[in-house]
Amino acid sequence: MDRSSIVKVIALMVTGFGIGIDFTGALMLVPAIENSFDADITSTQWVLNIYALFFAMTMVAGGRLGDMYGHRKMMIIGLCIFLFASIMCFVAPSLDFLVLARALQGIGAGCVWPCTLAFGATKVSRPEHRALVMGLILAGVTTGNVFGPMISGLAVNLGEWRYFFLANVVFSCISMATALILMERETQHKKDEHLDLAGMGLLAFAVLFLLYALDVGADWGWTSVPLLMLFFISAVLFILFPRIEKRVTEPLLLPQMMQNRQFRITLGLNMFNVSAAFVGLLYFPQYMQKVLGWSAFESALGLAPLTVLLAVGSIVSGTLYNDFGPKRLLFWGYIIATIGAATIVVMPSDLGYFRILPGMAMIGLGATLTVGPSGTAAVCAVKPERAGLVGGLSFMTHLVYGAISVACATAIMYVVSLSKLREGLTAAGIKLNGSDLKAINGGTLDTPSAQAVIGHLSEADLEKVHFALSAAFNSGMSMAFVFSTVSVSVGIVLALLLDEKKLHKIEG
Repeated sequence: MDRSSIVKVIALMVTGFGIGIDFTGALMLVPAIENSFDADITSTQWVLNIYALFFAMTMVAGGRLGDMYGHRKMMIIGLCIFLFASIMCFVAPSLDFLVLARALQGIGAGCVWPCTLAFGATKVSRPEHRALVMGLILAGVTTGNVFGPMISGLAVNLGEWRYFFLANVVFSCISMATALILMERETQHKKDEHLDLAGMGLLAFAVLFLLYALDVGADWGWTSVPLLMLFFISAVLFILFPRIEKRVTEPLLLPQMMQNRQFRITLGLNMFNVSAAFVGLLYFPQYMQKVLGWSAFESALGLAPLTVLLAVGSIVSGTLYNDFGPKRLLFWGYIIATIGAATIVVMPSDLGYFRILPGMAMIGLGATLTVGPSGTAAVCAVKPERAGLVGGLSFMTHLVYGAISVACATAIMYVVSLSKLREGLTAAGIKLNGSDLKAINGGTLDTPSAQAVIGHLSEADLEKVHFALSAAFNSGMSMAFVFSTVSVSVGIVLALLLDEKKLHKIEG
């Protein structure tokens, strides 16, 4: 590559790095956000879920808008949205405001990411350099995934979680400057592109209603009429989605693709590989902070076996794909990830950090062998001209199911930990009513609500509360990983059903 191309690739890597730190870095902020806004985990999970959902829903539209109006232009628009949303996160006066700002961040990232890839593939690299450029851009993202928790951990250690979002502001400004200075304007655009706004909106609301129902289930009652109505509305929207897709000009899921058995299998393989990784990224830092008493920065370092493997794997898996083929990689990757999730369930809780270390490493290794290969297999299952669309769809499926997994696991975790906490405190002779139990459930006692509950307790009783909370968190996290184990194990079956000989022969 010439010098100009190298500079542009570095600029695109910086953009990818900014997106990478935002996704994993926000996970380390959850306990601090709980304390700041007096919230519990069922509410703070939206800091992750809403971002993933809006990122996923915007990505396909962002790519098509880039094709229609210019990838450079859409990158700059997306970065402006991301910058504004980061400032909103920094000044957020309430959790609801923060969640809305994170949704806006997801929209910005959804505009930036597909256009970054497209610009790198079409404007920066020659055909013979394309794979290298794509690998370098992905390396920028995955490096951000590693450093994101460290940046947010440092921010919390400095006493203010909001400082993390200033890093978003800095990288957004750098990315905008490099895009304006280094990237030339495109003069030719596609004229025949259409946006499936109906399909995207329907799918987004279906997932949103499902996530919200899982969030409020413990408070409303799992058999309450309003909650059942939410589940019903979500189910109806999911059922309507394929019917609507048949009537739009360019649907997200083309009928000929959905009739392609290998494509359906690979789309499923893109879904189930994220369950253990997403749940782990949410709960491992909380376990280290709430149960082990580590600082946020120490927890970020403790998370490295997972984040580093995820980062390295995105680069290594591309070479392994050609050597071993998708079927073997996906089968063994899902086997390893399933065993890793299961170890979190069965390992004794008195092992401390070593309770989660083996599972964390195996989940990271399993993701290494499944995330990249499943996306590549999906692209190989359709015609070459569908590659861009399917690449976006596979990543969208990846993020949406990740958000659903986190919501399901959190609902299970909250119910189990609340029940275990009640049992533990009753056995210790400490009686608290239902609202007081909910105020301290989740492991943190620094919120105003928790302080009001424990303020009158003696030191001996307070020690019993800490012990009961740790036991409750351990039990809840174990059950969350029971769900993840079952979810990931579905991928083993799908990998066995995959016929890699037909991947390049299907005309879907």
